[in-house]
Amino acid sequence: MEHEKLSIMNDQHETIGVATRSDVHAQGLWHETFHFWLLKREHGTVYLYFQLRSPAKKDFPSLFDITAAGHFLAVEQPSDGLREIEEELGLSIPFKDLTYTGIIQDEIHLAPFIDREFCHVYLYMDQTEHMEVHLQKEEVAGLYRAKLLDAQQLLTGTCERIQIEGFEMNTSGERREESREVHVQDFVPHEPAYYEHLFHAINQFLSQ
Repeated sequence: MEHEKLSIMNDQHETIGVATRSDVHAQGLWHETFHFWLLKREHGTVYLYFQLRSPAKKDFPSLFDITAAGHFLAVEQPSDGLREIEEELGLSIPFKDLTYTGIIQDEIHLAPFIDREFCHVYLYMDQTEHMEVHLQKEEVAGLYRAKLLDAQQLLTGTCERIQIEGFEMNTSGERREESREVHVQDFVPHEPAYYEHLFHAINQFLSQ
């Protein structure tokens, strides 16, 4: 995975070459990623879903993050991001059913790791009564959801803790339902501007 070839960009989102994934993160090179956010409305309440990253992950183990996400390889198009949804969550969703909200720039600096991303952000409102989710245990340890308003307040800094609900998979593949109180430190440290753009896009999406 560290030897995958990614397109690299300048800060104006102009492609300037190709580099390995390990070099991209070591040198803090701009690159493109796919971000998929899953929503669901139940009894008038909208929920936003977060994956719990596997404790075996090299970066940000056991933290909550985007529902499904991944890097675009140098030869890939935005629709290739669907593989991340299928691999991590086991959901097959037509690309035409995703709502594209644009590109959000995001930077995470944790020495010796510098992640500079042009994030292609997509939203999807699940309409099924029961989602058939199958997690990729090497990547994802669980799937949780928060009330949208709670998530927005926590991740934009207007409250300190919220309650979330979901499930985790143990090492033998058994599913365990959970309810947890979480703080912002329990989430991958995306920039505040990322979340401001995200929640603005979600609220626009819901008002359509």
